[in-house]
Amino acid sequence: MKKKFQAVVTADMVNSTHFSTEQTGKWLDELIVILNKASFKWLLAPEIYRGDSFQGVLKNPEDTLKVAVLSRTIMKSYSPKSDLRIAIGIGTVDLLTDRPGTSDGEAFRLSGHLADNIRKQKARIGIALPENSEPLNAIMDLLETLIENWTPAQSEVIAALIQNKNISEIVTQLSISQPAVSQRITSSKWWAIEHFLRTFPEHLALYTKIK
Repeated sequence: MKKKFQAVVTADMVNSTHFSTEQTGKWLDELIVILNKASFKWLLAPEIYRGDSFQGVLKNPEDTLKVAVLSRTIMKSYSPKSDLRIAIGIGTVDLLTDRPGTSDGEAFRLSGHLADNIRKQKARIGIALPENSEPLNAIMDLLETLIENWTPAQSEVIAALIQNKNISEIVTQLSISQPAVSQRITSSKWWAIEHFLRTFPEHLALYTKIK
């Protein structure tokens, strides 16, 4: 029988001590509302725990990178110091309850182990699979060189693009000019991000397809 992989997304705030508990709670609440309204299919909707972290289970692992980048752009749009570390575990799920803390399986263990160790790596998005996925994480390092330099202004535009907003909608949403939107898109190197997000399912299939 073919294995069915799911993705466990575990995220925690970077520099959360720089902000008040009320502020971090508000930002995470707003982020989770956006993730739930988006077109992602959640087996277990994202849920906040420990006050500065959240975890959710995606039905389609192919969506994980888009979820991760969207989550970081939203968090980075709030402050130059706000960001997320995101540990993605892709594997089987043995027990799925209504709470992440009582669920179990390969994907949960992979995500949990990566979350414990992600501070040791430079990229703030990591992916763990049952087999060696170091080449994929090397690409995450390259992706980080773009994301780490995004300003709050660039981040809010990228977040809108990932949510399939067009230029006119972004102009209205952010109350800025079309040239300003275009400048932020260009300076953030969106063309490279968009290409990788679009082709990520093909990259992932190299590790998840049946040998």
